[in-house]
Amino acid sequence: MYSSIRFSIDPDGVALLSLDLPDRPMNVFTPGFTADLREAVAQIAQRADVRGAVITSGKAGGFMAGADLKDLVDFHSSGGSAAEAIDAIAPGGQVLRALERCGKPVAVAINGMALGGGFELGLACHHRVLLDEPRAVVGLPEVTVGLLPAGGGTQRLPRLIGIARALPLLLTGRHVAPAEALALGMVDALAPAGKLVQVARQWVLDHPEGSQQPWDVKGFKVPGGAGALAPHAGESFGAALAQVRRDTHDNFPAPLAILSAVYEGTQLPMDSGLAVEAQCFGPLLAGPVARNLMRTMFVNRGAALRRKSGTAAVNAAYVERLRKLYRGEGEVLLREGVLPSLVANAARQAGLGESPLTAGAQTPSGQASTPQPEARSVRERLLSLLALEAARCLEEGVVAGPVEADLGAVLTLGYPDWTGGTLSYIETVGLPAFVARCDALAERHGERFRPTAALRRRAASNTPFYSKDHGSRA
Repeated sequence: MYSSIRFSIDPDGVALLSLDLPDRPMNVFTPGFTADLREAVAQIAQRADVRGAVITSGKAGGFMAGADLKDLVDFHSSGGSAAEAIDAIAPGGQVLRALERCGKPVAVAINGMALGGGFELGLACHHRVLLDEPRAVVGLPEVTVGLLPAGGGTQRLPRLIGIARALPLLLTGRHVAPAEALALGMVDALAPAGKLVQVARQWVLDHPEGSQQPWDVKGFKVPGGAGALAPHAGESFGAALAQVRRDTHDNFPAPLAILSAVYEGTQLPMDSGLAVEAQCFGPLLAGPVARNLMRTMFVNRGAALRRKSGTAAVNAAYVERLRKLYRGEGEVLLREGVLPSLVANAARQAGLGESPLTAGAQTPSGQASTPQPEARSVRERLLSLLALEAARCLEEGVVAGPVEADLGAVLTLGYPDWTGGTLSYIETVGLPAFVARCDALAERHGERFRPTAALRRRAASNTPFYSKDHGSRA
């Protein structure tokens, strides 16, 4: 009946849903799984012989992760818009809402790691029992790939444990071990492997009335309060916003989107809050930063590590070429009279892992009255020069393809991870816009910024460095 769920009913009328996506080492949300879950939820709601249900995983390695990152990267490469991103996640959100409002008690037996959409599935159940082993971590790590939890995580977790506890988890994406998850209220009980499903099943039998979420009960209020008048509002939103902007320099849009989703959504009824979450999610998936983080830092890095048995090999020659150019530009900036502090701050604001200034080059050569450029212009100058050199290295065969260029720049040189790497940065700016920027820099600062003929042709045809399978285009 189902391709990804084993559905059975015991003599006491408790349905057991065992999640097991075929040909996948870990359960993840796919359109097929969402369709199976929708049908299973309908069976729970409609069948008179079902008193309630327990959801668990049929995989020994863990409970469930979120969406497959490769699928999300493909969404961006296909040119999907923010509105299309919202439409793409809508079926998953709808089935989780149907689950928690199915009219019968549903417990989840989390038999291993439950992250992202996997934990959001757990949050949509009425009772959560977690395996009492260190490997059974839970959390919502979407922020680490430039996204926010789009399966209700920004709405259910704050309503469950309060905004003051939930926001730090959402903004860091950290994994929470069983004992802390229980103490925070993220789960309701812990159980050993041999009794996990049994404990969840017994709760279903003991709580025939436990089929309504707290936030669907009339008069519900978020624990600790919501909105600007909540006692924790200054710390949760004011201080958190200042810290996010200080730490990210506005290079990462996801933390700000999470703050907005939680602040606005938790003041509204659940369905309206979920709509706010979706509106905050759409631009993130359609934007380049999430694509860059997922493609370079997870998909391509993971593939490189697997190929090299634990080490992502980087061309020594390529990185040193970029580093020499980078430090040389630091010296040029000083000769122009730019203050060392401004150069260092511009590099830090860009997210560059090291300053272009060497220990012995810390004094500007110009006059004290030399007009200073904006930090943003210095930042763009540094990022663009390195990206342009990476394009030259690709054309000359110094690097085999864009994956090697991007990974080498990020992992070894400290090029900002939000850009996805040097060549991904060109795609982020846009090929025609990048070429125009470099031409302007060349007129102002010298021919080292002049784009190559090959890059001009690529920009004229707007041909990206990456194909849809994340490899190099010919």
